[in-house]
Amino acid sequence: MKKLEGQIAEIMKGIIHDGDTVIEIDGKKYYLYLSEEPETTVAEDVEADPELKQKLLQAKKDILDGKTYTTEEVMKMIDQGEV
Repeated sequence: MKKLEGQIAEIMKGIIHDGDTVIEIDGKKYYLYLSEEPETTVAEDVEADPELKQKLLQAKKDILDGKTYTTEEVMKMIDQGEV
């Protein structure tokens, strides 16, 4: 399987979405189809869980504010019951 990204991926998705499932390249016909549909996306999961959304927003703010911790610091906070 080859993973397509960027503009070519958008073009291919558009072709499949429009129902054009057969394309021709250099005289050869290729059949396109969606083999599996993702059950959910991360965005859907986050929107469905307000608590998770708040935690992710807080984490983003902390990173932007320079509030980051090493693994050792987090382990120490866990051991001390701070987290």
